[in-house]
Amino acid sequence: MLALQTFEELFRENHGHCLAFAIHYTGDQHEAEEIVQQVFLKIWEKRDTIAITGPVKAYLFSAIRNAAISQWRKASVRNEKENAYGLSRDNATQAAEVRELEKLYQQALERLPERCREVFMLSRHQHMKYAEIAQTMNISVKTVENQMGKALKILHQELKEYLPLLAIFLF
Repeated sequence: MLALQTFEELFRENHGHCLAFAIHYTGDQHEAEEIVQQVFLKIWEKRDTIAITGPVKAYLFSAIRNAAISQWRKASVRNEKENAYGLSRDNATQAAEVRELEKLYQQALERLPERCREVFMLSRHQHMKYAEIAQTMNISVKTVENQMGKALKILHQELKEYLPLLAIFLF
């Protein structure tokens, strides 16, 4: 188990070296800062189970390298998706597309039958479980399942031409 004081010492002693390594590895100050922050956050989150064997700097540098590679892979996949759908656009254009998509989503929600929309909103926007929705609305879990299925089918039908765009923005 990693105590708070030990973690703070680990951070103070190694943050500068880790940041320099990450900048050298990524070539970008902002990206390097994010990666180093992710690594230290992950160490803190796993403080109860983490066991660093060997030199601490070697562990940290390895974690930074792995995080940078992972981030690079995610960016590559996103770029491939954007290129596949011809969506490489500037930020202003993407922001306008997101606003338009949000508007279309809201319109599709409004077209759902009332009970269907209520079940969907409780599930997706309030993050309630089906059993909680059933209890709140005084209906059976099976009815919740049916209403969610209906809502998803209608929304899919309403927004099907925008699904490739949704996949890029949501994943």
